[in-house]
Amino acid sequence: MRGPRIATLSGVTTINAYSATRPTLLVIDDDPDIRMLLCDLFRREGFQVDVATDGAAAISFLEHHEPPAAILLDLLMPGILGTSVLEYLCSKPRLEHVPVAIVSSSPQLAPDGYPLFRKPLKFGPLLEFVRHACDPQSPPSVLS
Repeated sequence: MRGPRIATLSGVTTINAYSATRPTLLVIDDDPDIRMLLCDLFRREGFQVDVATDGAAAISFLEHHEPPAAILLDLLMPGILGTSVLEYLCSKPRLEHVPVAIVSSSPQLAPDGYPLFRKPLKFGPLLEFVRHACDPQSPPSVLS
């Protein structure tokens, strides 16, 4: 297995980029610990994971790559906020239908209409969201 590939000057890391058959998840978060945990979790579950360190890097990445199967988005980041990334996604026809979940320690700032996962994260429900977002035909499982 090859290690992560870091895209130069873009603030995006691609993990498992060498498999075209895996669903792709884009994690947008400025916290390196959260990024590492989410990458590890979803990589072990068989997803290709791309990681943007802030909103500007995420927008740049989305401009130049195929849409991901799902996006996990922090709201409070330096520079471009998560809410601005949401506005960008809604303004692009090829991105407006990508499932997005908010991952934030400031749930009061989350806009309506998006699944919200409060930090510190409970990984079971987050994993269930991503699985269902990447395969809408799969029935949701009951988490204990």
